[in-house]
Amino acid sequence: MSWSEARLADCVLEMRSGASIHSGDFIDVGFPVLHKGSIKEGGRVVVDRGGKSHVATEYADQKPKAIVDSRFVVATLRNLVRSGETLGYMAPVPSGSKYILAQGAYGLLLDESKLDKRYLAYLSNAHVFHKEVLKRMVGSTQVHIRNSQFLDIPVPLPPLEEQKRIAKILDAADALRAKRRESLAQLDALLQSTFLDLFGDPSGNPHSWKICKMVDVCEKITDGTHHSPPIVEEGVPYVTAKHIKAGGVKFFENPWYVSQEEHAKIYSRCDPVRGDVLYIKDGATTGVAAINCFDFEFSMLSSVALIRPNRNVVLPEYVCAYLNNEKSKKRFLGDMGGAAIKRLTLAKIKRFDIPVPDMEVQRKFSEVVFRIQEQSQKLRAQLDCMDELFGSLQQRAFSGEL
Repeated sequence: MSWSEARLADCVLEMRSGASIHSGDFIDVGFPVLHKGSIKEGGRVVVDRGGKSHVATEYADQKPKAIVDSRFVVATLRNLVRSGETLGYMAPVPSGSKYILAQGAYGLLLDESKLDKRYLAYLSNAHVFHKEVLKRMVGSTQVHIRNSQFLDIPVPLPPLEEQKRIAKILDAADALRAKRRESLAQLDALLQSTFLDLFGDPSGNPHSWKICKMVDVCEKITDGTHHSPPIVEEGVPYVTAKHIKAGGVKFFENPWYVSQEEHAKIYSRCDPVRGDVLYIKDGATTGVAAINCFDFEFSMLSSVALIRPNRNVVLPEYVCAYLNNEKSKKRFLGDMGGAAIKRLTLAKIKRFDIPVPDMEVQRKFSEVVFRIQEQSQKLRAQLDCMDELFGSLQQRAFSGEL
């Protein structure tokens, strides 16, 4: 490869930093905010339209140095995840609007005669770039990279037309992955609509089913360890909130382990088994539930509650879908809107109201869940294969072999 190389600073005309936006400043509709979580793999920006992801226009007017538009790329230089796995990711700011950057997000105005925005976005996800980010990463709980260190990262600079050609190839490959993700989203939507068709709006209980407390329909409600055990390279699986997704428990995407000794202490009071509902009770993703699909033993952190339904009364598939229903979630988390850190106690979870449908209707819903899960597993396997191929393609692109 005979490409030239330059520091990122040599290709940046201006850098803007995010404003300190407090939780009470966020509203449902207004001036859109880009934060570190808005940047996704593949150079995509996602603005969450379903929650409080805006601020008042008057507030944004007071922070002109934090405003960006489609001329900029946005980068994340702070991350609460200790591994810093999304640190340094970049994506072009979507066209059609102006945005205000939240703290931890930065806007870069590029010299586009030297560096293409889409090329840079894909480069920021590549190993060759990420290893440079990791070298410069500082901090422990909240890791970050200093602006000067970030701008000092070397960037491979093929001719501009070659940059655009690489970006175009990767765009086409990423579009195939996007189609699989869209198909998975449609299956999720089908599950939600089936829930409403069979059970109705849970906030209204249109079928007049008996309302019980969660504790009265469960055999066990507890949580994981309240201290953070040392993470080891090999040992017993250790599940935290980061592994719990609405689509299931994604442990092997980023596995953590604890020693057998630590596991024995934790497992004596919190012993998850297949079919238990795992429910995030602490942190930014509080309110997400998933069914444990594993037969092996694992330990859990206290940020995750274990809910073991009494299957003679309620089935796990119904309980999980009920907890993940947006109306239910809004009701359970309703008094936490202004809280900096969302947190549910076990006592509150035990007091959750839950309608108890006829068992025949629950079984019908469970059958639909199983069929959807089968299709989801096939699509996820295809997506995993595409991700692997995309990673290989990306590596070749930035080593000059594409």
